[in-house]
Amino acid sequence: MLILAFDTTSEVGGVGIFRDHECLARVANDGPANRYSVSLFYMVDQAIEEAKVRHGVPVRGLADMGLIAVATGPGSFTGIRVGLAAAQGWAKAFGLPVRGVSVLEALVEAAQLRTDWATSILDARRGEFFVGLFYRQPEGDTDYQACYLPAGEGRLLKPEELDPFLTSRLPEGVGATCVVRGHDRAALALRENLSSSFQWQAVTGTLVESVARLGFRDYRTGKQQAASDLDAHYIRRSDAELNWKG
Repeated sequence: MLILAFDTTSEVGGVGIFRDHECLARVANDGPANRYSVSLFYMVDQAIEEAKVRHGVPVRGLADMGLIAVATGPGSFTGIRVGLAAAQGWAKAFGLPVRGVSVLEALVEAAQLRTDWATSILDARRGEFFVGLFYRQPEGDTDYQACYLPAGEGRLLKPEELDPFLTSRLPEGVGATCVVRGHDRAALALRENLSSSFQWQAVTGTLVESVARLGFRDYRTGKQQAASDLDAHYIRRSDAELNWKG
């Protein structure tokens, strides 16, 4: 199956085309997240051309895709909206199945961990952090080193709230890894505030491959979505909502 996967939730995003788990083309974003309304379409065209030239894939355009996998956030409000609108439009126009993937889950998948628990941490700006907690399901899909499932909803936490949040929810004596992005200096700095019992792992580059893998996994297990059901995973409400006085 050909999969179009993309992540527009941060400046470290991009587009990829995959054949099942094989990466046929990957195009990294090289601008700010608020430019995806223009750059996303160029990156998709570039990825399709790369798949044709480098791998000889007979793909003419989006109509030849078998699945669209899109990152749903958290992250840039503008970037998330652009990505979801594009996924919905293409899915409806070409009759394609679509699957939304949380960035917090994609970050854990990209780390390919071995510990029983994992927590993904992203800088949310304003002195706060997006946090997702996941537990390992060893009997998961054998195509993966491990399948991690969410232990509740993503949270928005201040640095001093992170250690109490994790220690109150993690079973005593189990291994846990904090996963951050390699360019996320604010999240990396949190290591000084947490217990030394936590392992740490930084993931570099885009999360496009993980978005594709998780989208494909869900598709194969029947977890599909109608295009109209795609929803943003903001966690934090937008300024428009917070400031609305109606």
